[in-house]
Amino acid sequence: EEEERLDRISGLPDAVLGEIISLLPTKDGARTQVLSSRWRPLWRSAPLNLDPCGRLVGRAISGILSAHLGPGRRFSIPRYILGQDVDRPAATLDDWLRSPALDNLQELDFHYGDRFPCGGSPLPPPPLLPASVYRFSSTLRVASFGGCGFPDGNATALHFPVLKQLSLLHVTISESSLHALLAGCPVLQSLLLSFNSGCRRLRIVSRSLRSIGVHPAWGDCRLQQLILEDAPSLERLLYFSSGVSRAMDISVISAPKLDTLGPLSDKFPRLDFGATVFQGSRSISLITVVPSVKILALLNGHLSLDVVINFMKCFPCLEKLYIKTVFPGEKNVWCRKYQNLIGTLDIRLKKIVLLGYRGNKSHVNFAKFFVLNARVLESMVFEKEGMISNEWTEKQHSLLQTKNRASRGAQFDFVYHHCRPGWAGIELAHDLSTDNPFVRFHD
Repeated sequence: EEEERLDRISGLPDAVLGEIISLLPTKDGARTQVLSSRWRPLWRSAPLNLDPCGRLVGRAISGILSAHLGPGRRFSIPRYILGQDVDRPAATLDDWLRSPALDNLQELDFHYGDRFPCGGSPLPPPPLLPASVYRFSSTLRVASFGGCGFPDGNATALHFPVLKQLSLLHVTISESSLHALLAGCPVLQSLLLSFNSGCRRLRIVSRSLRSIGVHPAWGDCRLQQLILEDAPSLERLLYFSSGVSRAMDISVISAPKLDTLGPLSDKFPRLDFGATVFQGSRSISLITVVPSVKILALLNGHLSLDVVINFMKCFPCLEKLYIKTVFPGEKNVWCRKYQNLIGTLDIRLKKIVLLGYRGNKSHVNFAKFFVLNARVLESMVFEKEGMISNEWTEKQHSLLQTKNRASRGAQFDFVYHHCRPGWAGIELAHDLSTDNPFVRFHD
């Protein structure tokens, strides 16, 4: 009984307890002070993990920073605090970042607010990136900068030698400054660019980058061209667009490990893989073969088998295909059209997911091509809006001829979603824990 009453956790060294406290949410970390006199001084000296939740006001943040004695680990400020709770957000944030409590900061996340044009009037210049950010250049590993501008002509300051993850959201940055920033991050692994302005063309030359996520903005100053010039470690290129954003050209010169691509929409202006060129989802020339791509996501408004087959010719080792469609689709009659192709086309697809499947003639013809010809298929998922009855599912199995499937081990699942199917969030550009960023669809 005495053995069970021993507080073995409190017997750990201060450094270990401090690490444990730093991993807790801010409120919970502070509450450890009430446990005993042993714990009371630990929170003040533990690495600070300040990630406010709820309606925490700026005064509380200032109080925490003034009371904390230890180094900083993470400092995340929601946009509502900088946008509404502070009279002079840039000056206030700069003061916070200069606090000794944030010495040796490893993770920094702040956002002054989204920048959208209103009524055609030009946007006022954003607050500049706080100069105090540069004092963390030797320790910062994760950074997300939002709603700010980067000054020109100070390329030497844009040096973060241990930074592995970078997000630029609604920032204004010139082409030269963005290139200087990326060149100053020699171990950067993931990059997210969303709704930024000031840089029309970006050339990626990085031996460390593994993932890039892009969500272009609009206007003449948006990112219009992305060139993967020398990216030997790049594994995924995620492209996110919306009804208000405009697409951009992508040219892949050297990215030998690129295995995940998309979602590519019908309105995509141009995608180059050497001598192979896609205009939207249509192929202009099919010369270069890209065997590295294993996972592809498409936004194919009118479901088209011709489009998918052209991508399969370019990506002969494709294993997983995700397609989101919203319209009834093309005819997709293939028995005679592709009679000669079927015997020569090596379909290596193991998984196919159709979002927005309707079960009409077009969609059935499309899916039946793979049911009857994909010999190594393991799973095919049909996601439909609205409820699905057993009778409807049985009819689909009959129309698709699943009993005659080419792959004896293939599974066919019909699932429903109560609203329009969606894609994975843009934040998955940083999630390197999974090999497939498109797996997180609605159940």
